[in-house]
Amino acid sequence: MAKSKKGKASKKALSKGGLYTQEAISNFFVHFGRQPDNDEVLRKAGITRHKLRVLLDDDEIAQAVETRIDALLGTPYRIEPSETPESKFLKDIFDEWYFEIASGALNALFFGYSVQEAVYELKPEGYIGLQWIGEKPMQWFEPKNDGRLILRKEGSSQEHIVDQIFKFFLTRRKATYEQPYGKALLATLYWMFFFKQNGFKFWAKFLERFGTPILLGKCKDTETADMNEALLNAHAQSVLSIDTEDDVTLLSASGSSGTAGAAFETFNRTIAQQIQKIILGQTLTSGTDGQGSYALGQVHENVRADKLKSDMRLVTPTLQAVVDALCALNNWAEHKIVLGEEAKVLNTEQAERDTRLKNAGANFSDAYFIREYGLQEGDLKPAEQGMFSNAQFSAIPNKAFAFATGTKKLSAEQQEVEELTNGQGELQLLESDQVKALVFKSDGPESLAYNLMQLIPGATQTQFTANLDQALYAADVLGYVTAQNGK
Repeated sequence: MAKSKKGKASKKALSKGGLYTQEAISNFFVHFGRQPDNDEVLRKAGITRHKLRVLLDDDEIAQAVETRIDALLGTPYRIEPSETPESKFLKDIFDEWYFEIASGALNALFFGYSVQEAVYELKPEGYIGLQWIGEKPMQWFEPKNDGRLILRKEGSSQEHIVDQIFKFFLTRRKATYEQPYGKALLATLYWMFFFKQNGFKFWAKFLERFGTPILLGKCKDTETADMNEALLNAHAQSVLSIDTEDDVTLLSASGSSGTAGAAFETFNRTIAQQIQKIILGQTLTSGTDGQGSYALGQVHENVRADKLKSDMRLVTPTLQAVVDALCALNNWAEHKIVLGEEAKVLNTEQAERDTRLKNAGANFSDAYFIREYGLQEGDLKPAEQGMFSNAQFSAIPNKAFAFATGTKKLSAEQQEVEELTNGQGELQLLESDQVKALVFKSDGPESLAYNLMQLIPGATQTQFTANLDQALYAADVLGYVTAQNGK
């Protein structure tokens, strides 16, 4: 009669099952109260968010990710205001730690969120600076939808609400109330990575099986052992000697030399293009698929600039939080970090073009100068125009007549004046005798203007100016003639 195994099973459960139960209870308390990561891709793939780091080992993904990171790290930055002594200290700090802060904050693009920790120290110059700052393991932290950041170290069931002003700096990408962990770009790439890796495995097995053709020998007699040995030697030496009655044929998979290879190349190229499109927004980095033009290059450059601006907006709040923490610890005034190029350099060609357009009669708005020349509100003031630019009389201060033989080309402003004057009535001027009497009665330009005012007290300003010009011109001519006659 067979003995019952019930006792052995219970002893085994008592001896080994307790450890498993203790670990399960410990894990239960560690994850109790933790909000699950409801990312649909991660849930179907059955992996945690921080395990997405394995995707960075792929050559195509690593190349595209490095392109995004290098573009951000190559972007210049400045501290404003830049004239203060504190801005120099801040510039020195960020020159040392900008790579770690910017690259750590940009990891939120790939994983959804990232957390950095700062360690401070007193510098010899007398201010509090950074001793170390860098990214911590993201699986230790849990961002909440109310803005809190929970620290859960591995193996501990305790949770701590950490400080996000001085100690820890959180960066999140596309975080929502339902998904406070943010949207990970690498999660979108997971299935592309999965198909690419398995596609290469299949292709390697295919080449291993059908890369070397199979020899099939048919012999008339029963000496198959000799035929097998001859076929094995043919694989090594590529030479085979057979009898006239024997037959050897070559077996290979259909299309292994052409069709299958072309299919795999199409598959691999499609996967690579999908990866580039997801990370870089376009597929022109590694190739143009046999085509290329200036328009494609412009589209590529525009998309690249848009992605760079997006990355700058993602990491700027984290960089600014570090600046605010340093200013608060040192009791400094508020400073601002700005990513991007410096103020625009004057484009001489554009300035010369605008000058020609202005001289031709074009009027530019203040918004145009602010946008094209980097000016600010209040920098442009309207020019003050007076009715008389010169208070003193001259021989002919303002000529009302032009003695040119031909008609000159009029500008837009002059044409407008001509149209306005054409609609007015005829201008009444003094008779020649009146002008001559007025000139001989006056002994200078001032007295001439006074006598003219007495002569035509009811004249308009335009009539008075025209008659004054006529009298001054006559005074110059008569005075010259009189002087010549007196010699």
